[in-house]
Amino acid sequence: MNSRLKRCCADRLSGLPDELVCHILSSLPTKDAAVLSLSLRKMRRAFTQMTTLDFDDSPISHCARKHPRLIERFQFFKMFVNSVLLASQSPHLSRFRLKFGGDWRITLLHFNQPSSICGIGCFPDLESTQLNEWIGFPLSRSGVREIDICIHVRKPEKLPSALFACESLHVLKIDTNLDFELVSSMTSFRLPNLRVLELRLILIPEDDFVNRLLSNCPVLEDLCLDCWWKYGNSVTILSPSLKKLAIYLNRRDEFSDFISIDTPNLRYLKYTDLAAVRYSVASMKALVKASLHVWDYLDSYEAGFDSMLCLVKAVSNVKHLSLMCSGVDALNYGELKNHLPVFHNLTSLKLGHSNDYTKWNPLLLELLKCCPLLQTLEFPRGLILNPVPEPSSDECEIEVVESERVFFRTNQGTPCCKSSLKKIFIKNYWGSIRELELVRFLLKIASVLEELLIVCVDTVEKSSLETTLMHLPRASSNCSIIIKVARPRGLYSHQDCLN
Repeated sequence: MNSRLKRCCADRLSGLPDELVCHILSSLPTKDAAVLSLSLRKMRRAFTQMTTLDFDDSPISHCARKHPRLIERFQFFKMFVNSVLLASQSPHLSRFRLKFGGDWRITLLHFNQPSSICGIGCFPDLESTQLNEWIGFPLSRSGVREIDICIHVRKPEKLPSALFACESLHVLKIDTNLDFELVSSMTSFRLPNLRVLELRLILIPEDDFVNRLLSNCPVLEDLCLDCWWKYGNSVTILSPSLKKLAIYLNRRDEFSDFISIDTPNLRYLKYTDLAAVRYSVASMKALVKASLHVWDYLDSYEAGFDSMLCLVKAVSNVKHLSLMCSGVDALNYGELKNHLPVFHNLTSLKLGHSNDYTKWNPLLLELLKCCPLLQTLEFPRGLILNPVPEPSSDECEIEVVESERVFFRTNQGTPCCKSSLKKIFIKNYWGSIRELELVRFLLKIASVLEELLIVCVDTVEKSSLETTLMHLPRASSNCSIIIKVARPRGLYSHQDCLN
């Protein structure tokens, strides 16, 4: 930029009202606002009056092992934060965001302890007094509406409980490996205006913590819990105001004895967990979208079937439903006929299983019978998990293949297949006999199908698959078959379910 253009920009900025200049700076990441403020005295004055502070150390301290030199620069980040907080003169603060130390990631649900992609030694070292000063800064200003902190340190201290006693807060997001003991031991919380709450914590020590917290959040609408629970034997989510709920329950003990959800005005639900022994889920008539990613490791097939059936019945009003993981397998272990609810509003259904011995019969047909308005059917994880050499010598595999073949060649369609099912999407197609039989069945029963989209793995010869599928009989003369090639995703982890 030449000197003439610089003077022109400076002249324009100098003519703006102080309030507008402050607003411009507040809309930027704080490090960018600091750079901009160096160009003009008026900007420097406005910088000290900013009502939004956004500190992000990326990628300085994301991983000491991968970036040993970058983590040394954390000292400069610390100096920058201290200087900005010291210079701040505004008595009012609307938003405060502080992110450093990378992201904590829980790897697999069935592990009995949390783990991280990075070791604890990869995180930056910060004194507890310094950390408390940073976290406490927004609480020392009036009117703060949003606090968003993502903090992971080498030597975790206790998270200040004052964060849960800020009456002006509308949004609170916490992603941390700090100890939660002070917060969980609070006898009362003061969050009367809180509408959005996200907690991604290393450990919740008390089962009743969430229920106590929600009882003090009368207008909360959006709740995300991605936490490890010390016990998790009995978890209750009770809130008449909630509209969006995402729960990722991870426990050191394998199973929950009891999970209760009472959220009558909920519109969106994402639930990821090991199947509980018993559920109590109140009616959710306002629910529009639900994702159930449940692993069934209960002692008996009957227990897994009963648990999954309870969850499925609770979400029968949805328009969009996703059923994933071994919870889908569990539904095959019981008598589905006359037990499934009718999904009167369902237009989109996603199905995914967790092992190669899952039978799509009679599960698929029974589900389709209960979805009279279904328009889109998706298999985002594919129809099988991994390819099996054909012919297979595995007795279980042979039994599954034969039962599916007989079933799919002798059964007829359902109401939705004759009047509403217009799109089918299958991912991770391996080209096996099992997959071909299911595709043959779907093409045979879907009378108004407009599109069959198959994404096959790169080991499948596209032209050969196209030839095979084009010769299959179709109930719909308007159906187009689209084949794309992609690499297989392989075995999925808990993190896949979080995405």
